Amino acid sequence: MRYSIACLLALAACTPALQPAASTGGNNTQVVTSAEALSVTTESEFRVVSTSVGAPVARVLEVLPAVYQELGLSPAAEPTVRTVRAQGVMARRFQGQATSSYFDCGRGQFGVEIATQYEVRFNLQTTVQPGSSPESARLDSGVEAYARNNDGSANALLAVCHTRGKLEELIAARIREKLGA
Repeated sequence: MRYSIACLLALAACTPALQPAASTGGNNTQVVTSAEALSVTTESEFRVVSTSVGAPVARVLEVLPAVYQELGLSPAAEPTVRTVRAQGVMARRFQGQATSSYFDCGRGQFGVEIATQYEVRFNLQTTVQPGSSPESARLDSGVEAYARNNDGSANALLAVCHTRGKLEELIAARIREKLGA
């Protein structure tokens, strides 16, 4: 079992770090272990979701950290690259919705969505880019996430999750609300 956990941790460390907004793809690793077996797949993708906002870049940057805070996230702003980052955890529900509406983490042994059963940890970043006019901006939001069971059992589960784009849309909608855009 120690070997399985060591393999799990080593493979989890190989998942890519959150990429700059210009990146739109990459491979992640999904690892599922049990007392009997270790299964590894590499069929996932890192996505950046772009959304337009009818407000200048400077105004969007002013409200973006507050939007992250309203979502229960602790934002870290990087003004020189117009980016806000945060780490978060969703435990079955987020903003009144099932975690599975935000992330697809696959299905467990009995066909139940993993995101509804386990804690989903994620890294989120939003970069504000100039839009097609001086009065518009583009949000490039990227999410890297995985689900992990924390039930204390001998069976460890680490599943790479794919964004469904809903978290990124929620950020854009909250920004529009704050700016009246």
